[in-house]
Amino acid sequence: MSRRSRSPVERLARVCGVLLWLGLVLLLVPVGPVLAGTKVVFLRNGDRLTGELLSENSRRIVIRTPATGRVTLQRDQIERIEEFPLRDLASPGQPPAVPSAIPTATNPPVAVAPLPKATGAVTNAPPTVDPSTNAVAVSSLLWLPNWAHGLWTNWHGNVQIGANFGVGTANLQSTYANANVVKKWGRTTTLLNYALSYGIVNDAVNANRMYGTFKTDLAWSAQKHVYSYGQGAAGYDEIRRINLEYLAGAGMGYRVIDRSKTVLAAELGAQYQVFDYLTAQDRADVAARFGENLTAQIGKDVRITQQLGFTPGFDDFTNYQIRFGLTLSVALFKPLTLNLNVIDTYLSQPAPGTANNDLQASTTIGINF
Repeated sequence: MSRRSRSPVERLARVCGVLLWLGLVLLLVPVGPVLAGTKVVFLRNGDRLTGELLSENSRRIVIRTPATGRVTLQRDQIERIEEFPLRDLASPGQPPAVPSAIPTATNPPVAVAPLPKATGAVTNAPPTVDPSTNAVAVSSLLWLPNWAHGLWTNWHGNVQIGANFGVGTANLQSTYANANVVKKWGRTTTLLNYALSYGIVNDAVNANRMYGTFKTDLAWSAQKHVYSYGQGAAGYDEIRRINLEYLAGAGMGYRVIDRSKTVLAAELGAQYQVFDYLTAQDRADVAARFGENLTAQIGKDVRITQQLGFTPGFDDFTNYQIRFGLTLSVALFKPLTLNLNVIDTYLSQPAPGTANNDLQASTTIGINF
């Protein structure tokens, strides 16, 4: 069965559309569980912090907030601690109820007056931090809903680009681009990856592919060893005659090693995947997923990121895919990195006329942010 080959713009629009919907679903689903254990710490200077209470004793508490990360507060700085959501914030338009403060060792239960309403103009200025307490000012976050304070902060990642050009017996040009973004918010970790490559040799296209993934992990405890995940992916590969492929899945993971410089995790789950071929009948199936992820920091300048996934079909175990990814990054000088990227994909049942295995390797210059 022959099909019209879609233009790169059409493919890009379809891939971005699939990733957008999957990303919105995966980003919003974990919000409820994350907020379930959230505390609001009211400070004596009038500020407050909203986040996960990590530890407390008679002298201090440790809280992790989306805006400032891990913060240590002395007891004499704290007025009271309350469960989130606050009743006066959860029911807009109703008169605020008197909050019940959580008693502490140095703060016995007392009657607490209703919270005063915020006054003054509300602006979109970024959160401000009191240097003496490392606390976020209340007024600077009023422009967002209380649960959404961490949506737009603490994004980190790396954007890479590489190119090869040659003129002679073989005229060639090739371009590679890769972007990795990580977002940590409470007990969730969101990872986004986008990669593309395009190449021409003697006026013939020898590479035209794009692939993006979106994955959210939700830790079940403060130790974060056990977690659940949801993920989505979409892409195309003209050389392998895949007009569009996409998947959505979920599962469980366990961090076998969880240290400051080394994290090794194993995952088990299931996914629904669709292959839209250019020259063959489309295929859709449900597959199991066995995954492994490794991140290791070697010294100050070398970082290794590696992923391995094996996805056999439930109805046909001989129909499987193996995907291996490796990125080796060496810091040059801030914020630049030199990167080696390797992606190896094996399909047991590829499109007719294409090879089972596809190996890609590229070197790029990256910028950290």
